[in-house]
Amino acid sequence: MSRWDIHGEHLAERYQQIFLVALGETILLAGLSFTRSPTSRGMVTAFAVALATSVLLRRIYVQRAGQILGEAVTRAAHPATIGRSAADTHLVMVLGVVATAIGYELVIEHPLGHNELPWLAMILGGPAVFLAGRARFEYEVFGRVSPSRLVGIAALLLPVPLLVRLAPLAAAILAALVLAAVAVADARRAWGRPPEEAATPF
Repeated sequence: MSRWDIHGEHLAERYQQIFLVALGETILLAGLSFTRSPTSRGMVTAFAVALATSVLLRRIYVQRAGQILGEAVTRAAHPATIGRSAADTHLVMVLGVVATAIGYELVIEHPLGHNELPWLAMILGGPAVFLAGRARFEYEVFGRVSPSRLVGIAALLLPVPLLVRLAPLAAAILAALVLAAVAVADARRAWGRPPEEAATPF
């Protein structure tokens, strides 16, 4: 692959499509879970939180790094290297999104039930894995990692011992709030500044 000619825009578009298909599956799974059982107030809230989380995942993915991956590949000294690395990174982010989708299903079907560690691994671990992949993605494009990614991962994982005693819906709301905080931090960093250009270390 190191000898291939890499077209940055084409490669970035394919990776974006893979991510968006995975994200679309999360919304589909949330909708199926919501329609499978008689609705309750808790289920409606869980469904709304699931949709909000999906919107936030997309927002965090797209915010700048997701927009200029093609530019980063074109500017890279070794385009094939960043191409391979971005493939692994997108796999990590998609795994996080899939785990989040499983968490949606658990929360929508048992919004006020008893939490279990395997459930929290999906509800909170999924977004944490996504943020870890997104942090690596940011490094691939800009050569740096925003502190908000690391703070977000910590905010998702550290409360797990406390959340075992609460309902799954509480964990889902926490995940959405953490992702919202990360998205706001991204927007504040970009506010009033010229669009950041790619500065890949590859």
